[in-house]
Amino acid sequence: MRSVTVAAAAVALTQLAAARPGRVVRVEREVRRDVLVPAGVFTMGVDEEQAAELGNDCRIAYGFDDNGVAVGKLCDFYDLELGHMQPRQVFVSAFWMDRDEVSVADYTACIAAGACESDAMTAGDERYLSDDGPMVNVQWGEAEAFCRWRGGRLPTEAEWERAARGDSNGPWPWGTASRPSDFNHGKPYSRPMQQVSHGVMSIDELQGESDDSDGFALAAPPGHYAWGDGPFGTRDMAGNVAEWTADAVASSSPDLSGYDGLSSVDPVRTGSPGDSRVVRGGSWRQPEFLARVYARDPLLLLPSMYAPNHRMPYVGFRCVRPALAR
Repeated sequence: MRSVTVAAAAVALTQLAAARPGRVVRVEREVRRDVLVPAGVFTMGVDEEQAAELGNDCRIAYGFDDNGVAVGKLCDFYDLELGHMQPRQVFVSAFWMDRDEVSVADYTACIAAGACESDAMTAGDERYLSDDGPMVNVQWGEAEAFCRWRGGRLPTEAEWERAARGDSNGPWPWGTASRPSDFNHGKPYSRPMQQVSHGVMSIDELQGESDDSDGFALAAPPGHYAWGDGPFGTRDMAGNVAEWTADAVASSSPDLSGYDGLSSVDPVRTGSPGDSRVVRGGSWRQPEFLARVYARDPLLLLPSMYAPNHRMPYVGFRCVRPALAR
């Protein structure tokens, strides 16, 4: 009786195979918009060797004219600031972070929903408005409003660094090797820096200029450079566009610099409404060294550069949400 049943089943399967020839069915898995960054303790900050490298890079980018003559004191002040950013153990609670920088299409949807203003769309030229490109020219408060609409907020500086470096002490999201052709960065401005001291160069020009040796003169589509992935799955943690964070720049206070006075548990410096804000990650317009996972831009020390009402075509953002929100 059992052999008849098996034979019948074999016939049925043969008939089914004839009616529906074998084929491979590929089930596409939707890529998540955000990734989980687990809670943990990591080393945040800049050690002596790293600080020396950053100071040297600052002087190459901003500190000399064509004759090798130092102009201004920016990099001297940067050295002092780095001295207040020494490595320390920081605990960060778990959070969800956008895999990619907020895109123009994302921001357009916020405008259509009535939750975001459209001013940023008309602040720059059309080269920055590709739907799949990162949204730039957004003021800090506008970025915060977008993140609230999405049920989140801007990341703290500690959260951003945690996502970029994980448990590593290497200078790049991928490790220790320098890979300048594998992320989107700029270069120092080609005009002699001596002109800055004569008031010829604008404050935006100080940031540098585009460098297409990495494949893109301006911002690239999200995730184009695989080496820029953070250890938890975020993309473009090195270069492309610099990103707003929630933290105020400490140098606006006469008594605080760097990480002075911050907690070692979920640190954030809220500051006052008009305080300049920390940006991280480097951009298509800035020198390579600013894409290091622990680097702050020396130009943060200029009060007007990263004021919350400033619009910049090389600064975008991404959002975070508490892990308990999912």
